[in-house]
Amino acid sequence: MSNIPIISIVDDDDTVRISLDSLVRSMGYAARSFASAEEYLACNALDLTACLISDIRMPGMNGLQLFEELKVRAMRFPVIFITACIDDAPELRARELGAVGYFKKPFNAELLMRHVQDVLGIKTVD
Repeated sequence: MSNIPIISIVDDDDTVRISLDSLVRSMGYAARSFASAEEYLACNALDLTACLISDIRMPGMNGLQLFEELKVRAMRFPVIFITACIDDAPELRARELGAVGYFKKPFNAELLMRHVQDVLGIKTVD
C-alpha cells in the first residue's frame, strides 16, 4: 500500500477541479476529484482521504453541509475550503465546524499547497 497522501477535491466547477487535481498531482500527492458533495460521499473510500479541499457553494449539498455530514460519519481528516463567496458568514461557519483553511478564489496555488503540507505535517526544504 502506498504512503502517498490522497487529497480529495470537491468542486462543481470543472476548470477549478481539473486545475486543482493537476496541482495536487504535480506536488507528488494522489488526487481524487468529485463534481459534487453527493458524489464524494457515495465513493467507497472516504477513509483514504488525507485532506479534503472543497468548494463551499455547489448545487445540491454545499461544502458546509458536506463537512457536517463527514463529522456525523466520524471522518476526522483536515478540511480546507475554497470559495468565490465574498460574504464572511460561510468562513465563520467553516471555522466553527473546524476547517483548517479557507481560501477565497482566485487563490494563490502555492500558498494553498503549502497549507496542505502544513496540515499534513509534511516538512519542505526551501
